[in-house]
Amino acid sequence: MKIVTLFALSAAVKFRVHPTADDEWCTGNQFPLDVDASYHAAGLAKGEDLFNKEDLSQFQVKLGQVQEWAAASPWHLRVTVNSSLSSEVKFGFPGTGGFLMISVPPNAKGELVVTDRVGAAQEPTFQYREGPARLDGDVVFTKFCLRPKLCGEEDFCQDGWKAKSGDALPGNSRMECCDQIQCAESDKVDGCSGTTWTKKPNFTELQGHTKEQCCQPLLCTADVCKGSDVKVKNGTGILGSTAEECCEPAYCRDVECPSMTEYTRLIHNDDGTARRGSTAKDCCKEAKCADLDCGASPRSAWKNSSRQGLGSTYPECCDKSYCADFTCQPSTKWVSRNLSSLRGGNTEACCQPLTCKRYTCKDPSLVLKQAAGLLGSTDEECCELKSCKDYTCSDATKWTKRPVLVDGVLRKGVDDATCCEDIFCMHSIDCEGVDGSKWRTKKPLELQNLQGSTAKQCCDANLCEAYTCSTDVDGDGDGTKWYKKVDTNAHKYQGQSDEECCFPKYCSLYTTKLPSSKWKRNSTVGLLGSTDGECYVERRCVDEVNCHALGIAVNVTDEDRLGSTKDECCW
Repeated sequence: MKIVTLFALSAAVKFRVHPTADDEWCTGNQFPLDVDASYHAAGLAKGEDLFNKEDLSQFQVKLGQVQEWAAASPWHLRVTVNSSLSSEVKFGFPGTGGFLMISVPPNAKGELVVTDRVGAAQEPTFQYREGPARLDGDVVFTKFCLRPKLCGEEDFCQDGWKAKSGDALPGNSRMECCDQIQCAESDKVDGCSGTTWTKKPNFTELQGHTKEQCCQPLLCTADVCKGSDVKVKNGTGILGSTAEECCEPAYCRDVECPSMTEYTRLIHNDDGTARRGSTAKDCCKEAKCADLDCGASPRSAWKNSSRQGLGSTYPECCDKSYCADFTCQPSTKWVSRNLSSLRGGNTEACCQPLTCKRYTCKDPSLVLKQAAGLLGSTDEECCELKSCKDYTCSDATKWTKRPVLVDGVLRKGVDDATCCEDIFCMHSIDCEGVDGSKWRTKKPLELQNLQGSTAKQCCDANLCEAYTCSTDVDGDGDGTKWYKKVDTNAHKYQGQSDEECCFPKYCSLYTTKLPSSKWKRNSTVGLLGSTDGECYVERRCVDEVNCHALGIAVNVTDEDRLGSTKDECCW
């Protein structure tokens, strides 16, 4: 594992104070040269050494004398750099592709740290390894710290291991820094103490830190459990050597009596608690026929007899019951199956039910109850009053449906009074606003408690027989623009207007006897009338004829002269 740290990358960053060779981190510094000297990399080509020939010789001799400087040993390297290069470059020791490699970022100024294993111990040298073929700037190295990594710098000894002796032991792994714990010295093993473990043979020589590694289990046996009210616990591989660990209560519910019918197993004590025991003496008592209630048999297929002796079953102690001797009650809900050989002595066994779902209510105001499984064959048993939700008010103009639920329960009823609410004329209609002028409001006394919501129910009719059409000046029913509608025995016209009580006379149906050269038809669409004055307009010479255009010297100037021809208007 390689760790490289750059504490400062440019002059703009504040640096921490440079460490010295006596810094605690660098205790045991093995750098063979002057740690405070400056070493320049300017002009180096790839693969060339940072140190000059004399320094390199001293570097190799002294570092080769350090016992910990060996292949695969973990070492720390820390150095302060000042780079003028604009690109990243790498320096490190040669061997196995390079080790303790330091990457110097562009324009770096600060401290770099790396941890790595020694790739090649012989003839060590610190070289320019990666970057341009030749450096065109400088990287200044100073404050070198080179020392082995110590076991105490990292916790390698987990469960089952202990640190090797020596405060300055170099190492970077469990195998280098730790010894395996012996069973005899493990706190977890605790000498295989307790009632569930015992020491393995040659315990004092075994390595391990758990009871599974160092001890062998003590398994429960039946010999531990004494007395008939306890038994060895169910299951295999249960650890223990005491009754508390190996035994559990024995209950009579798990005991088989000598005879299943002549003995009764006592499962509970008199107070209702579970009975303890593991033998017939503890858990069984004689069963006597005299104690058996034959009538409690399924379908009451057995009845009590005078038999004596031991037994706990119906065939041993009871007489047979037959449905032929049983009467189905009540007869409105049950009817006999009529099978004389059928065994039984109760309603369920001997009778078949009369279900309400097969019954038809006789009272038309009733409906079948919806309860499932209801028995019966009468209106009282099977029927209930119909609900208002199924009722339709007799006249929708006089009644409105009440809410079908009352306090969450269906409202019952089969008539208007129960299921419907009155609609009164006084609140339901404005007679004067209905259908033109055909109706008028009744007198207040007449409206009291009067039901309805239509004009016919609630209003008095305005009859046309009392109306005179417009232009009927003599009252004979025939005017120049309208003529009276005539009532029949089956129908009387209503209203107080020409449109409601009269038929129109259209000018389009009238033809004048006056000369057409002096009168012309009024062109108004839908015009009413039956006289010349209503349906025609005068033709005046001043509007109709230009005498000058016809060669006459003088035009007509008489505005009252009628006509539309040369002969009538020009002279």
